Amino acid sequence: MYESLLKKEKKLAVIGLGYVGLPIALEFARKISVIGFDINAERVEMMKKGVDPSDELEPEAFDGCDIEFTANLEDLKGANFFIVANY
Repeated sequence: MYESLLKKEKKLAVIGLGYVGLPIALEFARKISVIGFDINAERVEMMKKGVDPSDELEPEAFDGCDIEFTANLEDLKGANFFIVANY
């Protein structure tokens, strides 16, 4: 599984993009493909624009990351490995 993630043949999903989940998702997205999921669509739209709704991260934290932000549960079907970050 690890090699498939590194080769971007499989995706990781981080569920819950608060002050814990978002930094984790962005760090993983520097090396592998990530689906970042949050139930709050307004927060997701901010992250799509490179803005941390928790105001913990600088906009540069989003640079060079392979991440798809979504509030759509259906998008999680594209993931093979899941991390739940409850805040």
